[in-house]
Amino acid sequence: MTQNITPEIQDQLNLSALLLKKHYNKADLNSWTGFDLEDPMQVKQAKRLLNLYGIKSGLHLRNSLQRYESGQMVSHTFEKLALEFRMDTTTSFDAKYNAEDNQNTKGIYKMVWKYRFSLKTQKLIGYEMATYIFQMRLGYVLGFLNLDEMLLRLEDANTIIKNTFSSWGEFHRNVCLGDEYVLGVTEQNLSTFPGTSTLWEAYQRLHIQHADWFKTWNK
Repeated sequence: MTQNITPEIQDQLNLSALLLKKHYNKADLNSWTGFDLEDPMQVKQAKRLLNLYGIKSGLHLRNSLQRYESGQMVSHTFEKLALEFRMDTTTSFDAKYNAEDNQNTKGIYKMVWKYRFSLKTQKLIGYEMATYIFQMRLGYVLGFLNLDEMLLRLEDANTIIKNTFSSWGEFHRNVCLGDEYVLGVTEQNLSTFPGTSTLWEAYQRLHIQHADWFKTWNK
């Protein structure tokens, strides 16, 4: 790429750093995509990651980005369940919880019950928009969008995130909760994609290796 990454752009790219590091620990966070576009193995890695989301073309990518940005992927279902639980008493919630046999669903119930009021406004927007930027960076690796479009989308995503959250800690906590909501509270099966790690492991490493990046919340 010919355009330099300014401190402002780096700050925006960092919004997806947690997910990028989770899925590809060797990612170069100081680059546009995290991957070396000249390395066929790294390009293949990016392609495999997009395939996990069912993305195999530019049209697939834009459809996915639109759904994450609009809340269709996670926040809508989270809020629908949270709204139901806000009408419950502890007794009525316990009855629903105990009547459910699926352990993953029980884990989701427990999580949504815990955050049914505190995430009423933010929902899981942090997770959705971090995924939005993550997918966009992967899409660039495969040529599904160009740099101009990527910059426009990145700025738009940054505005949404910065207007919703007030600190890196608050934002990253939402990303982790969203990941937990989508994957369940149990440990992820790493055999699905060797080289991945849990999000909390990625979070701990990220804040040790790049502590200076996550001190100031620039709007």
